[in-house]
Amino acid sequence: MKESRKSSGGVWRRLAKALAVAALVLVALVVLLAAALPFVAPLVPLPELKLDLAPRLQGKAAELFQRKKATARITLRRAGLSMMTVLAEGDVLDWRYFATANVRFGWLGAKGDLYVSIPGTDLELRGEFDYRSAKDWSFSARVPEARFAHDDAMLGEVLPRLGIAAVSNLVCSGVFSLEANGSSTPRRPVPSWSVRAAVKEVEASALAAGGRPVEVHGLRARFGVDGIADHRDIAPINPRADSVVAAGVVLSNVYASVRAEERSYLVTEAGADACGGRLRLYSLFLDPKRLSAGATVFVDDVDAGEALSHLSCFHGDASGRLHGKLPFFLKDGRTLRLRDAYLFSKPGETGKVRVVDASPILDNLELGGVPKAQRDNLARALADLDYKVLKVELRRGADNEDSALQLKLEGTATEGSVTVPVVLDVTFHGDFDRLVDTGMNLTRRKLK
Repeated sequence: MKESRKSSGGVWRRLAKALAVAALVLVALVVLLAAALPFVAPLVPLPELKLDLAPRLQGKAAELFQRKKATARITLRRAGLSMMTVLAEGDVLDWRYFATANVRFGWLGAKGDLYVSIPGTDLELRGEFDYRSAKDWSFSARVPEARFAHDDAMLGEVLPRLGIAAVSNLVCSGVFSLEANGSSTPRRPVPSWSVRAAVKEVEASALAAGGRPVEVHGLRARFGVDGIADHRDIAPINPRADSVVAAGVVLSNVYASVRAEERSYLVTEAGADACGGRLRLYSLFLDPKRLSAGATVFVDDVDAGEALSHLSCFHGDASGRLHGKLPFFLKDGRTLRLRDAYLFSKPGETGKVRVVDASPILDNLELGGVPKAQRDNLARALADLDYKVLKVELRRGADNEDSALQLKLEGTATEGSVTVPVVLDVTFHGDFDRLVDTGMNLTRRKLK
């Protein structure tokens, strides 16, 4: 019995010794392979690498690119003891690239730096990496500030294929930058990563539907995404612009705060300065698939003359300040329309109105049966009017019915040395989506 135990113990000791020797040999082989790799790898010819990206491109995204592959032709060069330089060139979709990596090999891993450039652009990527195992690695990368333009080698390939029917003659430029990092550690053996990107000094101009010019000046914004395993969080987006010009309206100091929800975007607040006053908007939900939404723009302290100048029925000058609200509705991402809206002067505030051409007002009064003598007197009154009440109200018509635009003025008119009281309450009927110039056709981009 004792001899059997001694024999069994001897087997286990011999097995343990054999395993220890095998482990030492394996470590030695790994060390030898790591040391020999910089010498052996450059002698081995590498085939061109190809990756099919078509399965990841669907819908409109697939139409943006003629080539739907990523290729790499790799050359290895010894750069010193346990070091190697990796040169790569090829194409990612329709863009050509050149890359260089300097790799230092250790016993159980590798680390180094990476540089990638895209010919015909200012874009370049610089990064560092440290790989020890599949669950123990880290990287960092950045794209230094680089200028882009609508006709460079990157955007010039994509923009013409977007097929934005409602926009033509698009010209844009700006500065782009990016920072990214990620890691996996033995204590947290799942990948975590973070990406931060920014654009600034963006200038853009285009012609919208109907040939109306649209301009954006000084746009800047930051974007961010954080992820761990299969979870990701999109950071709030806060775009800013010095000015936006659309449909003859100039918006300055434009800002917005946007949060990405699971299936929609929430504009928590947006605003701009316009017509000498302020515009504000709150809590706008926008579904990117349906692109239908409604909200109300609150108007505060705008200049009456500038506001009235955007009504084609008003030809003249005005002073004073207006307040009110402009509810709007965006339907299917194609049409923007005002709902019932109004602007008014606050009680106790006064201003002046000087109508140069009262024909649109007088024509509506004539249709309403107002005698010519009264219309002529009104035209003279509107030529020099001091008002204490000024109100503009838009009421939407029901289906297939005209909308109504009411203009109400109360005050005194002066002609020569004579001053008389004036009360004007006129309602215009018609298609005020054109009259107020707020109809905007927007082409929905279906990127699936």
